[in-house]
Amino acid sequence: MARDMLSAAGRDRLAGQRVDRTALRVNQGFIVGLLAIGFVLSQPWLAALVATVMLVGTAAPGAALFQQIYHRLLKPTGLLKADIQAEDPAPHRFAQGLGGTVLALGVLALFAGQAIIGWSLVIVVIALAAINLAFGFCAGCFVYFQIQRLQR
Repeated sequence: MARDMLSAAGRDRLAGQRVDRTALRVNQGFIVGLLAIGFVLSQPWLAALVATVMLVGTAAPGAALFQQIYHRLLKPTGLLKADIQAEDPAPHRFAQGLGGTVLALGVLALFAGQAIIGWSLVIVVIALAAINLAFGFCAGCFVYFQIQRLQR
């Protein structure tokens, strides 16, 4: 999605910037899987773990736990292959930060006893990550590009 929205001039500007789409898909898979387990088993600590991983990975991309599992375990063993694309990683970091923030708000609601609000926010994150995983549409990336467009 992010790559498709860039003009040729924008692609030239991004020369040298790369995104491994397999790492993104692994990240989304962990987010969907762990949050779904947390929801089904009513375990808010799993949502808190995922929110922490997402926010830390946004602030320090090299520390993104789910992507580290891909880079250090899944890719070296040959279970998954890299899908390197020339694109700006910023929209993906923005999307992860936005998702992590929504999830953190959900976790706060859960720990404050507001289960309906908390789990609803968790479900929003599950749904958007699943849409990205299944169809390649990154809602957070879309928001990022709309903000960029408004700033011009």
